[in-house]
Amino acid sequence: MDRRRFLKRSSIGFAGATLWSCGGSQVARVEEPAPAVTESLASILENSPFRFGFQSYSLRHFSETEELAGEAEQLGLAFVEVYNGHLPTDATDEEMSRFKQALEEVGVEVNAFGVEGFSADHEANQRLFQFGHKLGVENLSANPSKDAFESLDKLVAQYDIRIAIHNHGPEDERWRRPEWILEAVRDLDPRVGACVDTGHYLRAGVDPVEAIRMLGSRVLGVHLKDFDAESEEQIVGHGRLSLVDTFRALIDVGFKGPLSLEYESHMENPVPSMREGLAAAGEALARM
Repeated sequence: MDRRRFLKRSSIGFAGATLWSCGGSQVARVEEPAPAVTESLASILENSPFRFGFQSYSLRHFSETEELAGEAEQLGLAFVEVYNGHLPTDATDEEMSRFKQALEEVGVEVNAFGVEGFSADHEANQRLFQFGHKLGVENLSANPSKDAFESLDKLVAQYDIRIAIHNHGPEDERWRRPEWILEAVRDLDPRVGACVDTGHYLRAGVDPVEAIRMLGSRVLGVHLKDFDAESEEQIVGHGRLSLVDTFRALIDVGFKGPLSLEYESHMENPVPSMREGLAAAGEALARM
């Protein structure tokens, strides 16, 4: 995204977004920042080694495409990973075209989709790849069964779309540990790898920085989330996640994939908190 467009979208500011409590509920208060703060953040992101986007699940309260596009414009990021609550996988070509056009009009490009389940059913898997191909994504974030890989290994080569296995929290008996993912994909096409969810690794007692380094070139996508020691979600950069160490690890392993900011709390008004998390990411990049 060019700087002028970024600044226009971000006119209500990253640094000025705060939260205050009223009657036990969280209320967003947005203040105008000094122009230099916004300009500095725009410059940092413009020169970042990463393509910052967001996971549309963060905006799940805004179910209509026009609402989603409006919130995305306020967020000010150029990429989105879409989840099926915003665009179902059985959408018609016309519905898909209208969805993409609405986002493109506010400068947002769809670069990933998920998280979707995959199994040994090759035809069902192929339908998801055909959907991804029409949507124009580079990643399908996935929660595959362990018998799905023979099919997936063929499909990533056929469609040149990557499968990024998404870890969940301590309840995930399949993929919560990076070594389990690494073992499953070790002998497969390099387009089968991991979507590292930093927040869920924290919840599962796994250091996300160590997970990134262990997975190496198999890190194909990232969901950037943060949690505290009590497994309560925090604004990115305000919990246990070290953004500097995370970004350094991603650079060291040569990560080039979709990096999607995700925030599941304050469902009815998540953008101020997401902007605050993005500001923390910008500060971490500046320190680097």
